[in-house]
Amino acid sequence: MKHKTVSLIAQNKILLITAAVFLVLGLFLGQALDFGKPPAKEVHADPATGHAQDEHDPDEHAAAAEGLDDLEKMTCEHGVGIVECDDCRFEVGVVKIAPPVAEALIETGSVEDISRLRTLIFTGQVQLDRTNAVEVVSTGGGRVEQVKKLLGEKVQAGDVLAVIHSDDFGQAKADFLEIQANLDLAETTFNREKDLYEKNISSQADYLAALNALKAAQASYAAADKKLRLFGLSPEQIALIKDEKENGEFADLVLRAPQAGTIIIQNMTVGQIADTTENLFTIAELSNLWVWCDVYEKDLAILHEHFSQGRSLQAKVRVKAYPTRAFEGVVDFVGHVMDEHTRTVKMRIQVKNPDGQLRPGMFADVEVVLPLTGRMLAVPKTAVMTDAGEKFVFQHWKNDLWVRRDVTVGQAYGTLVELLSGVPEGARIVTGGAFMLKSDVLREKMGAGCAD
Repeated sequence: MKHKTVSLIAQNKILLITAAVFLVLGLFLGQALDFGKPPAKEVHADPATGHAQDEHDPDEHAAAAEGLDDLEKMTCEHGVGIVECDDCRFEVGVVKIAPPVAEALIETGSVEDISRLRTLIFTGQVQLDRTNAVEVVSTGGGRVEQVKKLLGEKVQAGDVLAVIHSDDFGQAKADFLEIQANLDLAETTFNREKDLYEKNISSQADYLAALNALKAAQASYAAADKKLRLFGLSPEQIALIKDEKENGEFADLVLRAPQAGTIIIQNMTVGQIADTTENLFTIAELSNLWVWCDVYEKDLAILHEHFSQGRSLQAKVRVKAYPTRAFEGVVDFVGHVMDEHTRTVKMRIQVKNPDGQLRPGMFADVEVVLPLTGRMLAVPKTAVMTDAGEKFVFQHWKNDLWVRRDVTVGQAYGTLVELLSGVPEGARIVTGGAFMLKSDVLREKMGAGCAD
């Protein structure tokens, strides 16, 4: 009997412990299920009537304020029109800003109706405009005596780049002087023989021999003259060779800039031996550059359509060095041959670079915007703000009042974005400085650090 009593006591203890465990689990699960639910709306007594009233709920006002006219009829908890209340107007997205302040701090524009567009995105690389770049080589081998211009310097056509002591050049000048002397002698001999022949003093054979010698001397002179021109001498400089004195500079070959531009490559130093196959300088005009892009087959048809109709294709070029700037360009060539490995065709874009910010070798992102049939509404990208995933703009309502308007946007086209709904055509909106207005309508969130 004693054992039965002990057994019953033990069973009762087990039941009590089990019940306690289930009770604790029930309380825990109940709290977990309620976690994340919005708190129950607080109810307060109206001091004037003693009746219960709801706490002010901004979402209810926002839902009721779909039309701007409805805002006029709404009142806030302070018993005045909500748009007139400095404490409550932000809850329906209304901002009051004096016109002088608005003019100083924000930029405005209109919702525009424009032709429908299509944007093609490419990657490319900035390169030299090959029509405005030249490699400078020496026309004669020799030792570099002087370097007059250095890497990065701007030069004009004809500027002296370097001086090379060239035996080839000196020998060409010496040969020219010898041939010139032979020509002078041949001319003198021919004139004498001609005079004697005309007076029947000399034979015809002597006259013809003198004539042949003169023609040979003239041919040799012409060849020597052309050789010196290949060294870069002008006719005036060639004519002065016979007056040059032996002063150690007779064999100095002056290397001159063939065009204006910037020295972007320099491959010579004083004392080195230069030959006629080595590029010593590269001079390029950098105010206009090329951007080469790879075009896939899927984009060829629409590009070909625009090119075949003679339309100008505008492009915007962006590089990582200047993320906020878009360089204007024009597509002027789409290749005729497809790369069999990459399955792409090369496309060239002419880009103006007046301030020299673009550098050959930079990688670039390129947007080509193509006009299509149809119309659409568009606003600047800077006009569209975001809050908790919702996009909106600030529209001018009346006088000094601006109101938040939720919008639906489509594809971006350069600095513009398509507006699908939310604001009508022609509406005046904030296009710059909208963050100040956003801070006001989201003041509670901003204070809590929750605004996007």
